[in-house]
Amino acid sequence: MFATVMGIGGLANAWAAAHRMFGFPIWVSQILLGIAVVVFGVLFVAHLAKFQLCFSAVKEEFGHPVRSSFFPTTSVAAIVLSIGLRDYSIAAAQALWWLGASAHLVFSITLIRRWILHAQDEGVLTPAWFIPIVGNILVPVGGVPLGHGEISWFFFSIGLVFWLVFFTIVMHRVLFVPAMSQRSMPTLFILLAPPSIGLSAYLAFTHGQPGALGDIFFSLALFIAILLASLGRHLAHGPFFMSWWAMTFPACGWAGATLGYYQARPSIATASIAALALTAATCVLGWVAAQTVRHMLSGAAFRED
Repeated sequence: MFATVMGIGGLANAWAAAHRMFGFPIWVSQILLGIAVVVFGVLFVAHLAKFQLCFSAVKEEFGHPVRSSFFPTTSVAAIVLSIGLRDYSIAAAQALWWLGASAHLVFSITLIRRWILHAQDEGVLTPAWFIPIVGNILVPVGGVPLGHGEISWFFFSIGLVFWLVFFTIVMHRVLFVPAMSQRSMPTLFILLAPPSIGLSAYLAFTHGQPGALGDIFFSLALFIAILLASLGRHLAHGPFFMSWWAMTFPACGWAGATLGYYQARPSIATASIAALALTAATCVLGWVAAQTVRHMLSGAAFRED
């Protein structure tokens, strides 16, 4: 559920960047950010109550080989909101950044430690395993502007190295193990997140100077976006699942990264890619949100495994 906050908040941040660079209306970002904050608050209270009243169910979910990877969406969502709120309240941004970064470090150590100590079934592995990793790469995007450069390098180093490791593992699973379930297919969009967020983080470290590594991040993200577009009808078809929200944050992260890259290397090509990415991210989130509302009204939004 916290993937909804990641997606809506990520799109709010992308529209805020579009306002700064293209003069797009800021109210679009403000409305999206307001929705993301409200949803985060509701989900935080609801899950806190669930933790207190249904601890055994939470413990069972955290022990699940797939669902456990979604627990860090809580910390990632906090960091996404920190980035968006920075222009309105430094105190709120600082609090959410520290909350998100600290919680994400705990989640990362806990889950990676579990994967090391216990043999994993490759058949149930999905790109959702990237979530504990991608969150580390996101930390600098919010941390560097708040003055936390050294800590941000710590998180960025973890995310970058482990991303390369898990990218190899996930690609092996995708290529050589029987196809993933319909529920898990949308998580392939998560492949787009590391190079996109990596680009935004690197631009934060270098004060907007992309360099060779930034060019590599941008080019890889562009290729993965094109690849995912060619697989579009295979990634989200059949019954609706809440896992479709896994498509939104990577798309929005890519939009934000392309806008940052356009600012660093302004040209007709980079402007066109940035505009296309923002349009695609807005359409993806709008479509998934509409499907969510429709299926919630019909009672079919949540399906058992």
